[in-house]
This record gives sequence, C-alpha cells and structure tokens, in this order.
Amino acid sequence: MMKTTCLAALCAAFLAAAGFSSSAEAAENTTAAVQQRQPIPLSLARVAKNLGKPGVYVFDCNPEDIYEQSHLKGSIHANVEGWEKLLPADKKNSFIILYCINRLCNVSFEASLRVIELGYENVYLMPDGIQGWVQNGYEFEGLGRKDRGIEAARLKREAAKQQ
Repeated sequence: MMKTTCLAALCAAFLAAAGFSSSAEAAENTTAAVQQRQPIPLSLARVAKNLGKPGVYVFDCNPEDIYEQSHLKGSIHANVEGWEKLLPADKKNSFIILYCINRLCNVSFEASLRVIELGYENVYLMPDGIQGWVQNGYEFEGLGRKDRGIEAARLKREAAKQQ
C-alpha cells in the first residue's frame, strides 16, 4: 500500500513538473488526442479495386519528376502550391486517397492531416506508395519504363487471383 501511495505521489509530481496542473487537465488532453482523426491506410489491392470509381479521388504527393515517371492512372499531382484547391467540393461523400513514393515518405500523411483539417470525412493513405504499386505489377501511367521484374510481378498477382 505504501508503494502505491509513493508511486501516485511521484506521478502527480511528474505531471506537475511537466506542466499539468491537475489530473483532470491530463485527462482532457488525452481525450483530445484520442479524438484527433487520422487517415485510414489502404492496401494496394483495395486502392486498385476502387480506382476510377465515382467519388474516389487519388492524389499523388510526389515531386514532379517522380510523378512524371510513374503515377496511378487518373491521379492528381498534389505536390504543387495551392494543392488544396484541387480537392473536390463535396467533403462528406468524396473519398480522398493520398500516396507518395513509399512507406518511408510522410508527405502524403502530412497532406492527409491537412485534408482532414479541412473537413473531409473519408481520407485514406496508400502507405506502399508508387514504388509498391509498380513493384507489385499494377498498371501505372508515366514515362517510366516497364522492366521484366514489374511484368513478372503483375503476372504473379493475376495468377494468384485466379486460384
């Protein structure tokens, strides 16, 4: 019992030192953090299934040179000044999918937070990015050349679907 009382006192002292005046304030900050909306990650297959459907908007957050090499068919290049103006007017029924180069890039995540901040309700990320898309054999647009490895990955994916 004594250890619990000491631990509680130490926690209260730590919170006070960290700038929390009361446990109620700490709980309020935790609630606000929980309520913060985050984009929903989508698999490559899920994106491929929804690509081109009405109300689905795909935004490529890569620099222009990467976008020119390869991008999802119908995607909108969003790595430009004033990109927010490219968003659809319908914030409730539009499905916004953002991606960048791969899982190491966080530009699309940052952009997705901005989209959520602007009031859009259906915001998604494709974490594997254009590299994952191309490496898994999905069709893409751009100047990038199709090599044998990409074609082999596409054929393998299609064969797996048939099984």
